[in-house]
Amino acid sequence: MKKTLLIFIMLSLTITSFSEKKENVKSQNKLEINQSEKRDYQIMREKWAEYLTGVPSKKADILEMDKNIFAEICAANEKGADSAYTNFVKESNRTSVFKHFPNMGDGVHVMNNYREILKIAKAYVTPNTKYYKNPEVKKDIIDSLDWLYDNAYHEGLPENGNWWQWELGIPKALNDILVIMYDEVPSDKRIKYLKASQYFQPYAQYSGSSPSATYSTGPDKRVSTGGNRTDTSIISFLRGVLMEDKVQVVDGAKAVVEVGEYTTEKDGFYKDGSFIQHGNVAYNGTYAAVLFDGLGAVLWLADGTQFEIKDERVNNVYSSILNGYKYLFINGGINDSVSGRAISRDNSNDLARAKDILTSMGLFVDGAGEPYKSEMKALVKTVIKNNNSYNFVEKINVPKVRRIMEEIVNDDSIKTIEVEGTKVYGAMDRAVSVNDKQGKVVVSMHSSRIANYETMNGENRKGWYLGDGMTYIYGIDSETFTEYWPTVDSYHLPGVTNSMKERFYRSGERRPLGLLPSKAWVGGSGNGQEAFVGMDMISWNKATVVKKSYFMTDDGAVLVLASNLNSFDGEVHTTIDNRIISNKNAQILLNGKEITEDTMIDNPKNISINFKGNYKGENIGYKIISAPQLTIKKVDREGTWKEIGGKLTDTIKKTYFTAYINHGENPRKDEFAYVLLPMFSKDKVNNYDTSRFEIIKLDDEAHIVKDKKSGTLGINFWKDIPTKEQGIKTYAALSVLAKESEDFVDLWVSEPTQLSKYNSIFEIDGNYELVESSTKDIKTSSKENKLRVEINLKNNGSTEHIRLKKI
Repeated sequence: MKKTLLIFIMLSLTITSFSEKKENVKSQNKLEINQSEKRDYQIMREKWAEYLTGVPSKKADILEMDKNIFAEICAANEKGADSAYTNFVKESNRTSVFKHFPNMGDGVHVMNNYREILKIAKAYVTPNTKYYKNPEVKKDIIDSLDWLYDNAYHEGLPENGNWWQWELGIPKALNDILVIMYDEVPSDKRIKYLKASQYFQPYAQYSGSSPSATYSTGPDKRVSTGGNRTDTSIISFLRGVLMEDKVQVVDGAKAVVEVGEYTTEKDGFYKDGSFIQHGNVAYNGTYAAVLFDGLGAVLWLADGTQFEIKDERVNNVYSSILNGYKYLFINGGINDSVSGRAISRDNSNDLARAKDILTSMGLFVDGAGEPYKSEMKALVKTVIKNNNSYNFVEKINVPKVRRIMEEIVNDDSIKTIEVEGTKVYGAMDRAVSVNDKQGKVVVSMHSSRIANYETMNGENRKGWYLGDGMTYIYGIDSETFTEYWPTVDSYHLPGVTNSMKERFYRSGERRPLGLLPSKAWVGGSGNGQEAFVGMDMISWNKATVVKKSYFMTDDGAVLVLASNLNSFDGEVHTTIDNRIISNKNAQILLNGKEITEDTMIDNPKNISINFKGNYKGENIGYKIISAPQLTIKKVDREGTWKEIGGKLTDTIKKTYFTAYINHGENPRKDEFAYVLLPMFSKDKVNNYDTSRFEIIKLDDEAHIVKDKKSGTLGINFWKDIPTKEQGIKTYAALSVLAKESEDFVDLWVSEPTQLSKYNSIFEIDGNYELVESSTKDIKTSSKENKLRVEINLKNNGSTEHIRLKKI
């Protein structure tokens, strides 16, 4: 009891000290408000209220709206309030405002109480709803806000559980409610509620600033980054607008543009288009959407006011989108390898996540300057048009953004873009190939820098092998990965080599610092049309190791190679593909003949497989060059979202086409090679000449392949020691693409381990002079029929181009 009392007294003193300090800062910085500033605050409140509700503040603007669209908005807002009122608790002795979120000590429940009030508030300000300006509804809203302040969210309460709800989720919902209800909630109450928010999340640049943060999962004060930074920024910005506090508005505006600074480590955007959140998780999918949402909102709200943001760093975000996203948006979706644990959420899929990203980009795109604006609109239109599952625009539930997207789609001057070639994301261990036939392959890897998968808050419980070299293989069907994760066999993910031993839920996550694997060699070199990528992989339990390389050709084939596969973890499989069969007329063809039964082939050589007719005009081809044993089968599977980390318990049933290599028990020095041929025709797959690939070396020193058709040589030097192959001597780990013409040799080089503290050095046999390089940080010298090249490759695994002239 004495201990409890002492803790309470210490916390009270901390809060008092904190509050006094905060008030002193405010008294020093609070500026006199002039009429121009008050007008700007009103403009921004009205803009955000319209964004949230779809209803303009002026009656004349409402009358100009399309009647059908306005009726749709009214119906949606009324439906939301109907849903909230179903669980509304009116009794004076209530223990929560909404009965389905009863625990006021749980940040998730508190946040969802505020979110339910927000639904009611939207309907209250929407004409033609039964809730419009209803005095009882207004009373319910204000009474509920009072109750939550008194019982769930006020200064001094501990942040129980996850910090996110207390510092970000609740403040955002509270801001939104008070923007909508600005003229309805008395100013003293409004300020009281907002001071609670300010206690939990006082500064735009930081998280964990509240004394109560010590009770949460994020107890330390820290700089907020990435998507979290845009959240903290818009909270301060909007709260400042609501409190008419210029200091907070400026704090939010200054903090939000910092997300545009390129990073070279941890969270944020990298120059190659990668986006990292949580320190080492590839997250262009979901957390980047949060970033776009917050950044776009602040830029849009501030536009035309004295707080307008003009900062060159914002252009970096535009560049990152154009540089990175066009290869990650596939068939109208966003590739799942950059969505972290979000893939396990109820009824989620890559298409829905792409919709969320584009919705988040809406305000961002609309406010961009040229040339970014035109290029981003072209990208947006391409993503929308590539979705052959449903009309993307019709599913946007933010009226303002929906109008922006409709204008883009209907503008004939905006042309879609054709994406083709290769892209290596050295900063997040991903690589992409897109061919001119609309076939695509994405390789998802991990290393000592990037997590193998993420599981958190009970989500993504079976994501064990997502980063172990999974290959996402696409044709043109937008629904390829719809309802995939709750039904797929998690032990047979395409491209992955793994043990068949049973795993526990959430086991083997190599994400927290200290648990990342020791293997750093992951990445490769690309020239935009071809790429040679590698992965030195070690399994989660260190029982299986393998070296893999991926030669992405200029015609969109992907050669997958592996050597030095060693394991003491029982039976090991490498899955070639595992696809949902959605069409009863789909065919599995082996060397041109349909197979309807499980098939096993020992030591397959030059075997052709076609998966044909699952979607009109789609064919996925495979060519097995060599493997110990090949199995092809159809498998009926079922699962639920709850099993992988969601909440829904409804059983989903799917039939899969599965092809895998069986390496047997505890394989030693095993190897294999096969080719992925997405959207190659059946005949082209059957007649595909694999002899174009000269596999020169495949061992623990180097993987060397020459594409005799294009003349391109790929070398992955695995070891950090002097090694010479094919006339190239390197003194450390290196990835090389080389192409020779009559007068020139073009080299594309990268340092995939990203461990080098010095410039990389290699030598090439022959007499050459340097004529061109993508970096100025390069030196060459000739001696004894050799050219010595010293080049700075300390660039997050990016490729540098060198052109040499023969002399």
